[in-house]
Amino acid sequence: MLRFVVKYGFHEKTFINSFLSASVKSQLHLELKENINQVQNLNTLIGVIDTSYKTNQIIPLDLLKLVLQRSTELVQVESNLEYLKGLLLTLSINRIENRQLNQTILDVVMQNYQKLSDEHLITITETIIYNKLNQKYKIKDIQILFEQMAINLQNSDSQLYNQQILLQLPKLINLSQHIRHNKLIHEILATVYGLLHQLKQFYNQELNAEYLSLSLQMCQIMDTLEILFQNPLIVSAQKKQQKKLQQQFMDLINQSFTEKNMIETQFSVQHINSILNFVKKYPKSPPISIPTQIHNLIGNIYISLINEYTTNQKQKILKTLVDYNSLAYFLTKTSKNFYLQDQDYKVIHHLVETESNLFILAKTLETISTNVQNHNDLHHNPNNRNHQHHHHDHPKLRDSVLQLIESKIRQLMQNHLNPSDSLVIAFQSLVKIEDYTPKLAALLEYFAYGQVLNQLKWIDFIVKFIPSLGILSKRLTQQFYMSVQQNNSDQFKQLSDVWGKVLTVLMKKIDQLEPNKIPIILFYLSQASKLDLKDVSTLLHIIKKSTDFSKFNIQQICEIFYSFSRLNYQDTQFYFDLINKLVDKEMTMDQVILVYSGLIINKLYNQTFISQLQDQLKIKDFNEKNMLSYLQSLLTLQFQPKSTIMDSITTQFYKSKNSEFIVGCATSLLQYHYDQKILEYYNNFLKNQNELYIKSPFYAHQLHVLFMKLKHVDQVNQDFLQDIIKVLQESKISLAKYHLQMKQITRSQMELEIIDQFKNILDFEKLEKQAQLNEYKFADQYDPIEIPKIENLIPYQIDFKVGDYCFEINGPKHYLQIWPEQQFKLDGWTMKKKQLLESIGFKYIEINHEQYRQKGFEYLKQFQSI
Repeated sequence: MLRFVVKYGFHEKTFINSFLSASVKSQLHLELKENINQVQNLNTLIGVIDTSYKTNQIIPLDLLKLVLQRSTELVQVESNLEYLKGLLLTLSINRIENRQLNQTILDVVMQNYQKLSDEHLITITETIIYNKLNQKYKIKDIQILFEQMAINLQNSDSQLYNQQILLQLPKLINLSQHIRHNKLIHEILATVYGLLHQLKQFYNQELNAEYLSLSLQMCQIMDTLEILFQNPLIVSAQKKQQKKLQQQFMDLINQSFTEKNMIETQFSVQHINSILNFVKKYPKSPPISIPTQIHNLIGNIYISLINEYTTNQKQKILKTLVDYNSLAYFLTKTSKNFYLQDQDYKVIHHLVETESNLFILAKTLETISTNVQNHNDLHHNPNNRNHQHHHHDHPKLRDSVLQLIESKIRQLMQNHLNPSDSLVIAFQSLVKIEDYTPKLAALLEYFAYGQVLNQLKWIDFIVKFIPSLGILSKRLTQQFYMSVQQNNSDQFKQLSDVWGKVLTVLMKKIDQLEPNKIPIILFYLSQASKLDLKDVSTLLHIIKKSTDFSKFNIQQICEIFYSFSRLNYQDTQFYFDLINKLVDKEMTMDQVILVYSGLIINKLYNQTFISQLQDQLKIKDFNEKNMLSYLQSLLTLQFQPKSTIMDSITTQFYKSKNSEFIVGCATSLLQYHYDQKILEYYNNFLKNQNELYIKSPFYAHQLHVLFMKLKHVDQVNQDFLQDIIKVLQESKISLAKYHLQMKQITRSQMELEIIDQFKNILDFEKLEKQAQLNEYKFADQYDPIEIPKIENLIPYQIDFKVGDYCFEINGPKHYLQIWPEQQFKLDGWTMKKKQLLESIGFKYIEINHEQYRQKGFEYLKQFQSI
């Protein structure tokens, strides 16, 4: 046998079959080296190069030289032009540069380009252009290849179902960004129109697999149209055709995927991938929306798979189910009207049950979270005509799926070496779902005491984690003030611990913090201003010292001003410097609200600046959220709102379906001036929504303050007052909770000292005997069981009362500082309290904290005459 091989030499076909199947190629490399000149088939050498590189068994350099040399010889006599394409592609993919061989291939191509098929012509042209071979080698003008493509397109009958054209057209359109050839551009457009016409003809028949296949490939073509229409050779008249083309295609898809068609067409399991691909591609073409029918169809197919298959068979289709997960994620990111329904949650529930990968579970949470957000943005958009407030319209199965994912994440994270990436995605996703209450305790503990924060990527720490922690802090603070039952002390403790860790990391890595990230980080940190965070002032001081604020834009300056203020940073000159950067600047509604908030916190008042901010506001930019912020800001600043804005807010008040807005708006509008119509409307709301006040201490207190104001307005309807009293009586526990929270604010040593001093200069016993308002009690004397007469309860604490005199020791936070005059006046909330007490008949005695600090007992002597 050995003598036979030696005698008859090298068998090329046997060799290449052995080469392709052998796991180790080295011995065969040697055999080829010895017999290289006996190779007659170019495809043998392409197979050797391609397979060697793919299996990571690099051809020895001396052999490679021989292979390339032999390839050069064979190219010149090769009659099968497909091999030229294969060789050029193999060389470019594996980055093999051989000048002589490449030049020879290109010479042969340019001599025979008319004989190439569409596919080979396009692939070779792609390879030449993307590898810049036309710049490296001497070849004729590449435009002749485009000319040939145009001729090929022109000659092909696009009215026929031409699979070749459909496959090649997206490639050709992608290539068109490099084309400067008018005729080819024209032919591509004509072909697209031809195919669209053909699709219409198919639509007239039943919705079959052939139609579906054509639709899918047309989707790819439509996706690439954007590239085609960016070509400078497309004139403006043609550009107008783009939307028309895409719209025609969309209309056709929407018409064809009707329920009738879907019921009549028996979709098999084999169709699933086609449908998935179709819907994945669909949203990329404008308008970004998908027909409900397609969405329902996919959901139903998955449910039938889950219901019909046994456990063993389910394993086989698990890959397809994972595709469903990626589809849901894809659609959530790209399609505004895609909303997960119960049929989707049923599928996801099955997926999650068998899933043990922490990262995939976190990404599933992200899909659901983003999907809910998209839906809410669309649903709650004030500019949306169908805009309504439904916070509980989510699918029934959603929360059980979320709970299942949460519990699996809690189990898996305990034994995971580095769960940081997954946990931050899960945390961010859970926090963003407003109408779901997650069990975050275990997660927060993990962030506070594990190594999770230290292992987090810096960008995720800044962009994902801090904003989520800020949102959660804001929500928990709101819940604390709004709810009777809520006891958040443990969560506040955990939150404080996590923020403590965050501040430690920020201080340690302050040099890595990009200046443009500072404003937004501080904005989210300011949402935790009610927590006791020890290192905040140090961090703010470092940032203030090391930051060039002149480089920030208006939005960033507004965020800095607001955040430093919320975090109680004491430096009036710093605030003046920031305000000076905003004077006479054009600002958005949200920016104005941030600045108003900063002015209120710092008690700064300048009539011209506040007016200038108000003049910039446009009624079209108002929504319910910023209307409330605007009203409450100007009340506190004791500034009269514009009548046009007040009219707009009042109109929205009558139209609104949002309880939070109606309560806040009525309270604020009636504080400005009494209006019978507003009170009547609000009174009807109260009778239907009394549960709100029974459950929320904050709402109950607001209603109580309003009641006391209205009680002393002469023209008020007494029936309305009786209705309010009834709601307040039912909300006594709620009111008690609010004032219990307020009682926790302890008196300072100076306040106790002033009260003692007054005992020396006033006859308390005589003043008590002269009192005429003994039936009134104050909030800090409030016991909901002891006092049945709510109408005689004053909704404020006061520093101390003697007879009919109310003494208020007002520190700097009770005054607005008028600049640049350096004068002071009571702020809006303190003034409201003073006016209410005086309307009842009390005498309001104002003791200035600062004056006493400077002058001591001498200052108090002026009150002896009482």
